[in-house]
Amino acid sequence: MQIEQLGPYRIGRKLGKGGMGSVYEATDGASGQRVAVKALSPQLAMAEGFRERFEAEIESLKKLQHEGIVRLLGYGEDDGILFYSMELVEGPSLEQEINAGRRFEWNETLGIATQVCRALKHAHDHGIVHRDIKPANLLLTADGRVKIADFGIARLFGATQLTTAGGVLGTADYMSPEQADGRAVTDKCDQYSLGCVMYALLAGRPPFRARSMPEMLQLQRFAEPEPVRRYAPQAPEQLDRLIQQLLSKEPAGRFPNVLVLSRHMEAMQKALSRPVRPPEDPPLGVTPDTRLDLTAVFNADATLSPDDLELSPRETTDSAVYSAITLSEEASGEGSPPADGEAPSVVAAAPPGTTAPGKRRFTTVDEEARRRTEEQRAQRWLIALQLLLLATSVVALGWFGWWLTWPASADQLYAQIGAHVDEEGGADDLRPIAGEIEEFLTRYPSDRRAAEVRSYQQDLELQRRARQLRRGFGAAAAEHPIGEAFAEAMRLKGANPARAAELLEQLLILYPTEGPAAGALNDQQRSDLKLARQELDNLRRSFKQRAEEQLPQLAERLAAARRLERRAPGQAAAMYRALVELYGEAPWAGPVVRQAEERLMVLDGQR
Repeated sequence: MQIEQLGPYRIGRKLGKGGMGSVYEATDGASGQRVAVKALSPQLAMAEGFRERFEAEIESLKKLQHEGIVRLLGYGEDDGILFYSMELVEGPSLEQEINAGRRFEWNETLGIATQVCRALKHAHDHGIVHRDIKPANLLLTADGRVKIADFGIARLFGATQLTTAGGVLGTADYMSPEQADGRAVTDKCDQYSLGCVMYALLAGRPPFRARSMPEMLQLQRFAEPEPVRRYAPQAPEQLDRLIQQLLSKEPAGRFPNVLVLSRHMEAMQKALSRPVRPPEDPPLGVTPDTRLDLTAVFNADATLSPDDLELSPRETTDSAVYSAITLSEEASGEGSPPADGEAPSVVAAAPPGTTAPGKRRFTTVDEEARRRTEEQRAQRWLIALQLLLLATSVVALGWFGWWLTWPASADQLYAQIGAHVDEEGGADDLRPIAGEIEEFLTRYPSDRRAAEVRSYQQDLELQRRARQLRRGFGAAAAEHPIGEAFAEAMRLKGANPARAAELLEQLLILYPTEGPAAGALNDQQRSDLKLARQELDNLRRSFKQRAEEQLPQLAERLAAARRLERRAPGQAAAMYRALVELYGEAPWAGPVVRQAEERLMVLDGQR
């Protein structure tokens, strides 16, 4: 049986298919508007709780109103088939451009990534993470703009326990280490995936290649990619470093958010860009050979094999992109897209238990918005009355509170300050009691405890300066080499604590505060050196703690390798090498690493 109608839409040709369902070009029978309709596979509706998740995701997607995001138009159900309609983007995806052999210039790559960041910021501000940023989900419009497709689909599909033939939960080539490791998904997952996309645009391939899904997941979790400049020598070093930061295995190593990232890329592009191209040059994303290709719409659940990203022009067909059989096509014997002019077909009846036969419903986003506006207008007087009553209550409570409120005494303020300082870690962050400290010193400067409170005020200023230098903002880090070196050490603290400790040690050696080598330092510089000493002490304590916790375990592994030397020298050598590779850069593991290196030399000499 052929699909001819879904809700108000007359179904046209199939644009593609995947594990989630099939995508069709369709026309609104009333307005004549051309849209893209995604019909979800009836098998998905059989999964427990899927319909509820579908409705919840639709509610989230309604919030996304941005020029860089493919817009949701409506959603509904027709004879057991859940579907939703989106704006139709008549242009190729970045995946198709890469598959066609195109390599993007660094300037184009930064422009595309900046557009994606603006759209992602809008989504992240609404609490929505895409989870599956990849070239196939980034569509180029005719005027060279970029639109993100398939928001919420990876989350909706990942929440089910279904599998597909040729599909996975997201696309492993662009999947963040957190997703590959099963950890919580945050907005920084989208940063990692965007870094993979930028790498692929420049290099014509994703950062990693693997023969199997488990191998790819392992690479995403632990492997470091080759510098993109190996494949794209024309890319500036600054862009290479930015991509490396986006591909940090730990989320904390990436940018605080996509707004900071986009501004960083805009500044980089402005600083590195060449003269503006002549007006006759084609816009971003459009080449003389570019053809409008509707198969780029909504293939979020298609997964590329490593061979699919070879840098050689080749044809991309629906059957290659959408490899999963959907919409009960397996039962009807349909395994590839229909020929031109042939309407797509599905089994007439939905699977048992999916919905009541003949059930039809459809809601447009605009209609729902109008209905909500009318409901709000009807309740306006009621809300105004409630606000009036609330304002009256607040005024009454305010007068009552003013009558009861007296300035806090010195004992009360001192007790609040002391309670916070006595808490675990309270002395390390005095910001919550900054107001109490200031009020105490302002109102009771002659109190016998003022000297103690004044020391807390000095510690508070020191903590503020430390945060300023850690961020490395503006002139705070560049006003003197001391601040700049401290900021660099703090930047490395998370990813390479050993190097950070080394920088701090050298800084304190170069700028001693006492003795004949002490230089002419102002109060701020002495304060910064005091901060450097505190941070170095903290790092050394952490190294000592790591050594106390882990050295016994590493020593046990060393002993196990030693026992294997006679009967399995090759395995013993492999264990020694693993110790050196894993912990060679860890200062606290020095004794074990040195012994492992010595045993390796002995074994190599015996061979």
